[in-house]
Amino acid sequence: AVSCVGMLLAPAAQAAQLAGPRDVALQKGGVLLGQVLDAQGTVLAKSPVSVHLAGKEVARVVTDQAGNFSVPNLRGGVYQVVLAGQANACRCWAPRTAPPVAQQGLLLVANSDLVRAQNCGSGVGCGSVCGPGGGGVLNWMSCHPVITAAAIGAAIAIPLSVDDDPPSPASP
Repeated sequence: AVSCVGMLLAPAAQAAQLAGPRDVALQKGGVLLGQVLDAQGTVLAKSPVSVHLAGKEVARVVTDQAGNFSVPNLRGGVYQVVLAGQANACRCWAPRTAPPVAQQGLLLVANSDLVRAQNCGSGVGCGSVCGPGGGGVLNWMSCHPVITAAAIGAAIAIPLSVDDDPPSPASP
């Protein structure tokens, strides 16, 4: 029972950790700095990146040869930074107001199975690895924790109940 509860709570805790926006410090002039990589760590040049506030696009830029981008004239607030259909929630802080945990720039990973800080409330970049095409048995298990917990619980309980026969009497 404890294992089943742990299995149910772990994905929820992980989702809660990934669901929050990332804190990013804006540079002087309200500049958001960032870099785009693929899943193997290779920089992606000429990748379009758009920034949305309250569901409206406020900026669109393209990465340079080193995969870097900068978006000027932003104010503090929560933005959706969209790359290849993946929305990343970012809490941008005005210069010199960011908490110590804030990043100085934003690192975006394109074509990754892991989508961090996705927020589909605005309809921007919606999609999930749990939907059609999201891959593998482990991914299916993480997307269906209740069914997975029930199957594991049954796999443990059934053999225990079958093997719970009293010992046969000793032969004379």
